[in-house]
Amino acid sequence: MTAEANAHSVEAPSSPLKSVSTAMATAAEAVREGTSDALARVKQALPATGEYVSRFVYSSCYYLSYGVVFPTLFVTSCLPGCGTIADGLVDGAVAASDVIVDMKEKAAARKIAKAEGQATPAQA
Repeated sequence: MTAEANAHSVEAPSSPLKSVSTAMATAAEAVREGTSDALARVKQALPATGEYVSRFVYSSCYYLSYGVVFPTLFVTSCLPGCGTIADGLVDGAVAASDVIVDMKEKAAARKIAKAEGQATPAQA
């Protein structure tokens, strides 16, 4: 085929503005579909990513604290006269744990009271 034959086989658009408008509408639709697909994929991946990050942070803190506390307690319990230091560290760890449990219980009570529309114990 010659260039002249190709020119005749392609119909000229009725209006250049109409063809630009159609192209822009098609592009906008493609962007909308792509955005909704990407959003759906992110919503699927977010819980798994959050769980992974949460587990990583927990494990890191656990092993860091174990790596610091265990050798400290071991050394202080083995050295004569350092038993009181070990006892103080253990008592401090227990007290800190009790405070965290208390804070979690208060937060849960506030959440339940807020859900039920009642005044929290601090407001009463």
